Amino acid sequence: MTDAKPLKVLQVISSSTTSGAEKHVLHLSRHLMDRGHTVEIVCPKGGWLGDQCREFCIPVHETDMKGAGWFRTTGLLMRRFRSGGFDLVHTHLTRATYFGAISGALMGRPAVATVHIANHDQIYKRMARRRNRLVAVSNYVRGMLHGRGIRDKYIDTVYNGTDFIEYDRYDPQAVREEFGLGSEKRIVGLVGRVCREKGHLLMIEAVRDVLKEHPNTHLMFVGRIEEHFAEEFNDAVQSAGIENNLTMTGVRHDVPRLLDAFDFSTMPSHQETFGIAAIEAMARGKAVVASRIGGLPEVVRHQQTGLLVDLRPDELAEAVNYLLENEPERLQMGALGRTIVEQKFTLGHMVDRLEGVYQRAAGR
Repeated sequence: MTDAKPLKVLQVISSSTTSGAEKHVLHLSRHLMDRGHTVEIVCPKGGWLGDQCREFCIPVHETDMKGAGWFRTTGLLMRRFRSGGFDLVHTHLTRATYFGAISGALMGRPAVATVHIANHDQIYKRMARRRNRLVAVSNYVRGMLHGRGIRDKYIDTVYNGTDFIEYDRYDPQAVREEFGLGSEKRIVGLVGRVCREKGHLLMIEAVRDVLKEHPNTHLMFVGRIEEHFAEEFNDAVQSAGIENNLTMTGVRHDVPRLLDAFDFSTMPSHQETFGIAAIEAMARGKAVVASRIGGLPEVVRHQQTGLLVDLRPDELAEAVNYLLENEPERLQMGALGRTIVEQKFTLGHMVDRLEGVYQRAAGR
């Protein structure tokens, strides 16, 4: 892309919270602008993403995307196409993909849709035509799209990237002091929304057995707890009797700092199309225990950068015990994981690949 003409890209996402897709759009847009491209973001009103866009001087249009907002949002996109001269629209999440596909078709512009999550909506199959492109965040997602009858020529696999590789090392002791954890504690972390699908209940059940062998083990869950899950989660913690072995941090904006205090990280997800939390931990030189689910085996290499397990508490406990008992191997896994992130999962690699997708869509 160094010799190619800069592009004008309209990014559209139908959520503004602090989950992976929203962070992806923010990082992608910032890097595209740094490379000389023109970017504007369209997202729902009143969320984290809009505030971040203003902080980083990214042009943003906030709109109501539900109910009658369907018509207003489609009209907004068409006006931006006309006045901004955009080459293409890049959509994220299903509702946004409808907006992008419709407005792109009406304005004669290609649409690129990143498939972040697994679903069975027909919009992706309907989009697979002309110059439109579908971006799968893993080969697992690519296979899922194939299974819906979408031809391979419309699909590109582009792994997500992280900038956690760029941060300086943090002092783990400062984190321990902040949360009142002594130096004897072995911190096992899990970063992500606190919910059933991310495997928190499985982790609680597994650590109950881990504590029998390693009583100094301490869980740290980093992320917001989903309201509908809070009662079930609290009941599970009390039933397992691990209240004194668990720290809940809530939403944090210093995740690299917390990761540096972990002995290793875990990701026992029940469903995962990629696994951004896994590459973030690897970027900080941490081994990862992850479930053998979805796109995670493409990220975590079994017995090389971590351990892959089936969704059983006894197998998860066995993997956690193994890493607690084998420090040299654990550190070696973490070092290799960091190297792999440098080679494959940086934001730079991600943006390079997406620029190529944009060029194909724009016919350049």
